[in-house]
Amino acid sequence: MSSEKQSVTIAKMVKLEAEKPIELPEEFLSALKPDGKTYAVLILAPNTRIIRIIPTSTNEVAKININIGKLSPDFLRKMGSIFIRLGIKTLYSTGLCFTQSACVYEGYIDSDELKEVSIDQIKDELERIEGVSSVEVDTLTV
Repeated sequence: MSSEKQSVTIAKMVKLEAEKPIELPEEFLSALKPDGKTYAVLILAPNTRIIRIIPTSTNEVAKININIGKLSPDFLRKMGSIFIRLGIKTLYSTGLCFTQSACVYEGYIDSDELKEVSIDQIKDELERIEGVSSVEVDTLTV
């Protein structure tokens, strides 16, 4: 049996200071760039205080925000089938219901996924899902 230490995570302590960047050690960068990806989207969930760093192929990511007035039982199935039909893979997605009649879904899409389909087409199809009250798209760039 090997006595080499096995790890699941890589960790580093940092000091949080306004206007001072947090530098990632080489060990982190090596783990984040397995496919030679040189960009990343940083996502902070303020309620959990968890930051995600997700490598991307390009310097541009679309953030899709879907406001849902009344969440239908098959909302996720319909949304998933739209993404599958359009050939789109999300980098990350999350959702939260504040009340029974106020939910939000957010998804992040690398611009590489948008070669065959436009943001307007995605937005138009998502707006047709029962219960969706609005769809907003923001473009994040380096």
